This record gives sequence, C-alpha cells and structure tokens, in this order.
Amino acid sequence: MQKLNLFIKTLCAVAIIMGGINVFLPLNFWILGTKAIANIAAGGIIILAVLLFFEKRSRTTSRSLTIIVLAGLTSMSFTSDAHAQHKTAYHEQIEALKQSFKEKDILAVKPFLDTELAFHTYPARLSQQILGQVFSNVPTLNSLTIVKSNTGKATVQYDFTALGKRTSAIHFNEQGNITKIELVDNLLEEQQKAQQALKSSVQTPSPGSLGQKHPPKAVSFKSADGLIVSANLYETHAENPVILLCHQANYNKYEYADIAPKLAEWGFNVLAIDQRSGGSFAGQPNQTFEQARMQHTDTDFLDAQQDIHAAVEYLAEKYGKTVTLWGSSYSASLAFFTASAKEMEKVNGVIAFSPGDYFGTAKPPLKTVLATLDLPFLIASSKEEAGEIQTILENVQLGNNQIQFIPESAGFHGSRALWNGQKGAAEYWKAVYHFLHQLHPELASGG
Repeated sequence: MQKLNLFIKTLCAVAIIMGGINVFLPLNFWILGTKAIANIAAGGIIILAVLLFFEKRSRTTSRSLTIIVLAGLTSMSFTSDAHAQHKTAYHEQIEALKQSFKEKDILAVKPFLDTELAFHTYPARLSQQILGQVFSNVPTLNSLTIVKSNTGKATVQYDFTALGKRTSAIHFNEQGNITKIELVDNLLEEQQKAQQALKSSVQTPSPGSLGQKHPPKAVSFKSADGLIVSANLYETHAENPVILLCHQANYNKYEYADIAPKLAEWGFNVLAIDQRSGGSFAGQPNQTFEQARMQHTDTDFLDAQQDIHAAVEYLAEKYGKTVTLWGSSYSASLAFFTASAKEMEKVNGVIAFSPGDYFGTAKPPLKTVLATLDLPFLIASSKEEAGEIQTILENVQLGNNQIQFIPESAGFHGSRALWNGQKGAAEYWKAVYHFLHQLHPELASGG
C-alpha cells in the first residue's frame, strides 16, 4: 500500500512540475496541448492534497499541503493568464505572417495554418498553394501591426507599396491556428471582379479620327540623372494651355492614345510621356523603361518622379507657361507630390485618376500633402475606390476648384476610364471638361 501511495504521489508531483513548466512553454511544446497539461496538473494537486490530508497529520504535512495548494493555484493562475494573453495577442502567428509576406514564401507561417483554412470559393486543399501565390505576387509589405485582438480574432493593419493600407481580421481556433485571413479573401474577390470587369471593358485605346487629325510628334528630353525620357507631343498652338499626361504601372504613353487627341481638339498642347516605371502595353514599348534597363537604372515607382519633374520643366521652358499635371494610379500620387514641391511653381493644377498611398513609408501620407496643397485639383476613380479616397480627404478642407468625382457607373482604375467606348466614359469626360474649363476659361466648347 505504501508503494502504491508513493507511486501516486510521484505521478502527482510529475504532473505538477509539468504544469509549472507549462506556464513558460505553452501551446506547441506539448503534444497534449496547454489546456490538457493544466488540467492534469490541477488533478495532481487535488489528488496529492487529498492523500496528504488523510495521512497522519503533522505540522510538516500541513505546511506541505498548504505549499502545494498555493503553488498549484499560483501555477494555474499563471497558466490561465498565459492562455488569455496568447489567445488575445497572437503576436507569434502575426509575426510569422509578416515574415512570409516579406520573404514571399509560405514557410514561416505554415506551422500556424489550420487544416480547415480555406479562401474565397476555393477548397481547403488548395489553401497553401493559393497563399504561396499571394505572397509571391502582392507588392512589398512595409508593415503589419495589430490594431486590436480578442479571443479567436485579431484585427490588423497592412501597409503595402502600391496597395496602400488595408485593415481586416485574422481568425484563430482554440489552438491558436489560423482559420481565416480576410485580406486574402478580399484580394481574391477583388481579382475576380476585376477580371470580370475587364472581360466586358475596352482593353486598349483607339485613337480613331481624332487621332488622325491630331497625330503626335515624338520628342525626348533628359531626366535629372541623365536618362532620356521619350514622349509624344500633341501640339496645337504655342499660345494654348499645356497638359502633361503620366501613365499607370506597367503602361506607357499609349494609355493616352485616344485621350490626348481629344484634349488637343479642345485646344490644349498635350505631352504624354513614358516614365521609367512602366512597361509594354497594347503592343507598344515603353522606351524610357527600356533605356533605364539598358543602363541598369532603377525603375521603381518613386524613381519615375524625376521623369515627371523633367517633363514639367521641358513644357514650361518650351511654352513659357504653367502646366496642368495629369496622373494615373501611382503617377496620380506622384503628380500631387510633384505639384507640392517648393521648387515646383510651374504646375497650375492636378488631375489625378485613382491616386493612393502607394509608396509605404518612403513618402508621407497623401492626406498630409492634400491638406496643404493650394492648387485646383480633380480626383477621379472607380466607384469602389471612391471610399478610400474619401478617407484620404476626410480631414482635408477642399478649396476652390478642388473636387472629388465619384462616377454613377462602376468605373475603372486609372485613366483607362476615359477610353473611347469604355462604359461610363462620358461622365468622366464631363467632369474633366468642367474642371479644365474652370482652370482655363478660354477652353474650346466640348465635354
């Protein structure tokens, strides 16, 4: 009987020791799991306390009983606190997710993925493959921070280059494994909608008869670092006002092949440039990008700002006039940064199609620039993007001829919304005409 008693006491002692270690090595260290170990330790405390209680009572026994109970309760308290902290913080899992985004590889976050994790309409068996593709294809993650967390859910804010800031939730099960990443669901849904919209939209511009009436002249000039910037100049008359057109990512000056002739028809001198951050589009090369690659020059978004600056200088010198600066997507944001520069007094207004915080921490938030910009501007976007732009403008006191245009139709990202035959193009053109007419009352009748 004594041997059995000693054996049971030894098991209880081992259980209590495991419970103590469990406080400092929670969750994944134990095969049984943190909660099971805590329960076993609690059972060991109760059994050992009962055995000691019914033994011959002595001061030593009473002290031992008291110490064991107090130690056990303290251990359970710490374990409970550790569980609560782990369940409501999820720092380790989110750090692993951040690492996977930065390394563009699933390995870091893989141990924390639940087997039931599924994205959008895809089955769970494809989740790791989909997540790997997302890590590989999304722009650079600048930061990932926890906004708030509670049991089973953490709300986080992502800050991506190009995509800007996104806030959404990550869901967890009792074991702390990830069961849902809302960002990935949102990205897949956006991709699906964009693909559906593209199928029914105009894919490339078509210059038509106005393109024949106002053919461009190829020109070039040097950027600040000596790179040759290629451009198309649609010249009407030296005395007419001037517009500079800048394209979106992976595009070139051909984005404006049917926009520039219409502006020329209204009486503007128009320059459409190839920025170094772009690419081939609609069978047309981006000549500035190709030159940059040949010279092993960087072609990131921010590297293109010097090309825009150089184009403003080129037009100001050629015509002796201030310039209306027009950007599309990332170049729309660069247009605002260029126009707000202290030395840039040669810009009289900005037209921005789908601007956003595309540059992470490399540039200040767009809202801080717009809050101090004392120039007329028109911001246009798709209807879906309009909410994000409203957030940017939330604390901006709009001045004279500072406008956000929200289309009645679904609209499109960037200046492609204006292409001939594009659904909803007419309402965009009406907004552009109204803005330019306010800026240049001498504008020919149009819209």
